Amino acid sequence: MPETARDYLMHRFRGDATSLRDRVSALRQGNKLPGPDAAMSQRMASACDDVAHILEAIAPNEDPSAELAALVALIPLLEQRAQQHAGQAPVRAVYAGAATRIREVQQAEASTQHRSPEGGGPPSNALDDAAALDEELGDEIDDDDALFGEDEP
Repeated sequence: MPETARDYLMHRFRGDATSLRDRVSALRQGNKLPGPDAAMSQRMASACDDVAHILEAIAPNEDPSAELAALVALIPLLEQRAQQHAGQAPVRAVYAGAATRIREVQQAEASTQHRSPEGGGPPSNALDDAAALDEELGDEIDDDDALFGEDEP
């Protein structure tokens, strides 16, 4: 498992991009799969790549709280990208999902620090909490309705 929030998120979106490209290949080979067509799946994979590149632009930091603050600062950019793709719900969901993942990591970190007697100390298990949430929800992009063609209002 990746060690930092930045690494965790980059790993997640790179994995999503790979899964979507595999889907594109399967669709182009004639397999019938529910959800977006090959062109939309390719756009979603490109959006996942974009998110990973945005995350890569954050310099690794030995201080987990500074790195988390840098990640949280990306939320407005990710929300803006989501709005730019409002007409393509599955692509919008990639960017909105990235903002949501950052909030989840932030909340998990805050919760862990709140439980800590000193309120600080060594890096927490917030990433383990976020990974457990991934496992519980499935390792899919957040907005499953958008992924499978059901537009949100």
